[in-house]
Amino acid sequence: VHDGADAEIACTDCHDGDLSKHEDDAEKNPMGNPAKLGALPEIAVCTRCHENSHQQNMIERNVHTANGVACSSCHEVHGAKEASLLRKPEPELCESCHARQVADFARPYRHPVEEGIVKCSDCHMKLDKTARDLSFNGTSVCLKCHGEFAGPFPYEHQATLDHSTEEGGCLSCHDAHGSSLPRMLKQPYEPPHQQLCTQCHSIPSRHLSNPMHGTRWAAVACNDCHTDIHGSYDNPYFLGASVRAQGCLVRGCHGH
Repeated sequence: VHDGADAEIACTDCHDGDLSKHEDDAEKNPMGNPAKLGALPEIAVCTRCHENSHQQNMIERNVHTANGVACSSCHEVHGAKEASLLRKPEPELCESCHARQVADFARPYRHPVEEGIVKCSDCHMKLDKTARDLSFNGTSVCLKCHGEFAGPFPYEHQATLDHSTEEGGCLSCHDAHGSSLPRMLKQPYEPPHQQLCTQCHSIPSRHLSNPMHGTRWAAVACNDCHTDIHGSYDNPYFLGASVRAQGCLVRGCHGH
C-alpha cells in the first residue's frame, strides 16, 4: 500500500477526510474510521473494491451483518500476517464465536477441521451467487470433495436436491460438522424406528408384514436394500446388487 499519484490503494480509499490537513494537524482534522461506523456502513466501504460473491453477500443479506459482525471483526486491515488478512488463522478465528461447532468437531465422526485438513471457509465461503446467507450452498459445496455422489443419476433421491426437512441437500441426512453416528448421520436408520428415513418416509406396512415374506424385513435396516441412496443409474427405489442376487427384482415382484 502506498500513496501518491501511482498508488494502488490510498488511505483515502477507506478513510474519508482530507489527508493533507490530517497530516498537518491530526487532532483538528481527523480521518474517518470505517471500523467505527457500524457493520453495514463499514461493509459498504469495503465493497467499493471487494466485489466477489462473499463480499457482496455481506452487504446484501448475511447472518454476520445481521448480528453486527463487520469486515474488521474478522480481517485486520493494517499489518495482517494471516492469509486473506484474517485476524487469526482458521479455524481459531471462527471458533472464537462458534462454540457449538467446536463441540461438534470433538465427536467421533467429523470433518477433519481441527487437523487442518478442512477449513471453515472451504464450505462456508464458496457461494456461487449472492443474496443468500453465508452458509451451505445446496449440494455443490459437498460435491467438490465428494464427487462420487454427483451423478447425474436417472433416478435421483429428492432429499439430495431441494426437497428436505431442513436446509436441503446433503444436510437432510448428514450433520456437516460432526456426529456421534457413522457417516456423520443426523439420526440412525436401523430398526425398529428408522428415524433418519421416517422423517420423510412412512414405513409401508408391506415392509413389516406381507404374505410373501412375513415379517422378514421388519428388523432390517433401510440401507441393507436401498444401498444407492444418493441416486441410482437403474432402479427408482435405489436397490442394490444384494437385492438382485436374491431375485427380488424379477417382474411381478419388485421389477420396474
